[in-house]
Amino acid sequence: MYNLPLSIIKNDDWTFTVLSNIFNIVTEWDSLEEAISNWTEALACHIEWLKKWDDEWQILQSLKNSFNTYVNV
Repeated sequence: MYNLPLSIIKNDDWTFTVLSNIFNIVTEWDSLEEAISNWTEALACHIEWLKKWDDEWQILQSLKNSFNTYVNV
């Protein structure tokens, strides 16, 4: 499990946008729970991809302790 930063935006049309402050992962949904769930799934897939590329994985590992807003993935 990793702690990673995210931003949550409540839109004018009452939908929610969830995005990563580091990765270019953005989801939007009618409910906050679904938006976070979809974002978490996309981020988990991205992390699995990063593990295949050692340089990027090492960067992620070094950054993960410096975040100040967290979500459990």
